[in-house]
Amino acid sequence: MLLRWICVALGAVAGAAAQSASGARVLVVTPTGGGGEYSDYLDSLRARGFDLSVRGAGNASAALHGGDGARLYDHAVLLAPAARRLGAADAHGLVRFVDDGGNLVVAAGSDVSDTLRTLAAQFGVTFEARGSRVTDYGGADAHTVASARFADVPAVLGRQAAPVLFEGIGHRCAANALLTPVLRAPRTAFSAPAGDDVASGGAPALVSVFQTRGNARVAFSGSAALFSNRLLRRGNRRFVDAVTQWTLQEKSVLRASPLRHALADGTRPEHYRVGSHARFEIDVAEFRGGAWHAFDADDVQLELAMLDPYVRATLNRTAHAGHATFHGALRLPDRYGTFTFRVNYKRPGLTSVDARDIVGIRPLRHDEYPRFLTAAYPYYAAALAMAAGFLALSAVWLWTGEPAAPAALRTGEPAAPARPRGRKQKTG
Repeated sequence: MLLRWICVALGAVAGAAAQSASGARVLVVTPTGGGGEYSDYLDSLRARGFDLSVRGAGNASAALHGGDGARLYDHAVLLAPAARRLGAADAHGLVRFVDDGGNLVVAAGSDVSDTLRTLAAQFGVTFEARGSRVTDYGGADAHTVASARFADVPAVLGRQAAPVLFEGIGHRCAANALLTPVLRAPRTAFSAPAGDDVASGGAPALVSVFQTRGNARVAFSGSAALFSNRLLRRGNRRFVDAVTQWTLQEKSVLRASPLRHALADGTRPEHYRVGSHARFEIDVAEFRGGAWHAFDADDVQLELAMLDPYVRATLNRTAHAGHATFHGALRLPDRYGTFTFRVNYKRPGLTSVDARDIVGIRPLRHDEYPRFLTAAYPYYAAALAMAAGFLALSAVWLWTGEPAAPAALRTGEPAAPARPRGRKQKTG
């Protein structure tokens, strides 16, 4: 019986640990090193199977990398907006952590430190001036802004309806395809220093997300209070869970197999021949709910490129258990050279898929050209018509009878001498 319960417990732990596609180790940095006002948020992370290490901002043992340079954590949650150092890491160490594949949740506030400003600037996020707060006199509380201006990114937010309560600083986002503001302040809101009526512009961004080209994810919130027990219990939980699940790669994560290709008969040559018919396949799975599922999309495309794409075609989908196979049959271009067969799939909120293979396409050998060309049929017909005309003319010339002889020759009488042609001579 004891062994049975141990097995059940291990199974539960293993299932919980699979909630994120990139690991369960999380470093949480708070001002004091305890859960405090963020206990509900941290409990929700633990309930989803994450292994939390909660450290204070001044704790030098809160390192993101070990002595060998390897990451000690898979994710980091920074809930100390005013701290100048976040454990043993500074802004450059946090950027390195993201470059190595780690995911990051950054919570700021009106007293945001220079460390977080420097970190945010590396991702195109610029916080407002120190001491600024997002203010909206159109709401019940001018400094507790209720906003429902969600970005249309279902892969990140899913379906959101209830307004989100926000207390903190706004930020501006650079023009970057990798950076997406998922929550903006109401149109009646503005940013201004406390006690000052001078606004710094239009409605700023409140929460933004960034996904690197290596598929690491970062979330920036101008409000640490967004994650507090007080605002979570007033309706922020659904939004906070959606952003956190996306950032910690609990959803919208794609995994692709290598691109497979062969001739129509299934053989895989060393080099393809121009004009050959080939088939292509790739398996794509999506991670959500702690498991891999068949990815559902109708816009996965294949490119055959040599500098520029020569062929681009949409692949068909066949669902299987745990993944979907996207496949298609194409005719290779009538151009020889080194081609890249590539599936480059990038959509907002989803990790990118870039599967490619470099393949050579050769020209036809001397014995592989077709005996007759369809385009030359008119010339073939013209040559045959001329040959037929020559034969017909020859036949007429050879087998047509000679013209009939004169009557005198037929009776045997001598023919009269021919009169000479010329001028008549006058006689005597």
